[in-house]
Amino acid sequence: MKKKTLFTILGLLIIIVIGIIVRNCSETLKPLNKPESVAFDPSNNRFLISNVGSGSIAAMDSLGNYSIFLNKLFEAPKGIIVRHGRLYVTDPQTIHVVDIAKEEIIQNYDIDGAIALNDIAFGDNNRLYITDSKANCVFVLDMNNGKQDKIVSQLFDSPNGIVYDRPRWQMFVVNYAKHSPVLSLDTRDHSVSIFMDTMYSMLDGIAIDDRGRIYFGSWEDDMIVQIPQEQNRFLTDLTGYRGAADFFYHLPTNELIVPMLNKNTIERIKLEP
Repeated sequence: MKKKTLFTILGLLIIIVIGIIVRNCSETLKPLNKPESVAFDPSNNRFLISNVGSGSIAAMDSLGNYSIFLNKLFEAPKGIIVRHGRLYVTDPQTIHVVDIAKEEIIQNYDIDGAIALNDIAFGDNNRLYITDSKANCVFVLDMNNGKQDKIVSQLFDSPNGIVYDRPRWQMFVVNYAKHSPVLSLDTRDHSVSIFMDTMYSMLDGIAIDDRGRIYFGSWEDDMIVQIPQEQNRFLTDLTGYRGAADFFYHLPTNELIVPMLNKNTIERIKLEP
């Protein structure tokens, strides 16, 4: 083979390799890569966002500027929540505890029987409640002693979003399934019942604002549905939100902070007073 031809082939190979490296780096460093869940970090006045597509946690400041907070520390992070300077992250079978100030994982809890841990919420007495969409249950992790519990119910059908309703000692849970009701999980005796039947399907995120209005997202219906205080109907003004994942209610600005998983964007929805 002539030297000129050999050099040409080598040059092309080098260009291809460099292109692959640049593309991979660019994918890794993108702030949003299938954003799944949002939590608020009050110490730094920013939102933290889990990226199930890249294994990273992004940060978004009050002006909407993005940066990478934790890069590639996780397999497929979904639910996140901030409490007392720590970030709790669900991976498929593990709960990670991150020291936010140190930017490092300080504890890991492998959840017995977990398959696909999803959303996460704190109840009273420092207990974490975690949905598992494939194990079809809700796990409970007592952060005081590491004790684990598992809640099963015939009403669970790929449980997804979860949020704590403190005044009524219950977790609201929604299923990623056809015509999913909003479920009530009593945090005192772990009984599960239907809080409100719905006609909506493939439910993902759920949140409660300071007035007690409940919001849940439906992938099939491309909307975020509101249950008003009276709890006697559904309000469906928030349309065009297909792919809205585990959103977060931010009290200081009275907004829903919504990760749009398929669009790689964060939507901020200002709510009525």
